[in-house]
Amino acid sequence: MATPTLSIQSLPDDLVTLKEASALLRPTPRPASVSTITRWIARYHITVFQHGKSHAVSFTDVLIAQRDEAIRLRSAH
Repeated sequence: MATPTLSIQSLPDDLVTLKEASALLRPTPRPASVSTITRWIARYHITVFQHGKSHAVSFTDVLIAQRDEAIRLRSAH
């Protein structure tokens, strides 16, 4: 019987909590609240990591979602 190998995914270097991500986006042309980022997580299938009692995401993934959301909203008009 073959022994299964475990693959441990390394954590992204740019992990931020949802609150931190919201604060980092505040000065941008398209700021986002924690609830908005939570919707992006579902819509764009962003991986969420447990960070103590908080949830954390890759800030790069949030920036990509912010860009994609801007494109989606612009094309809707």
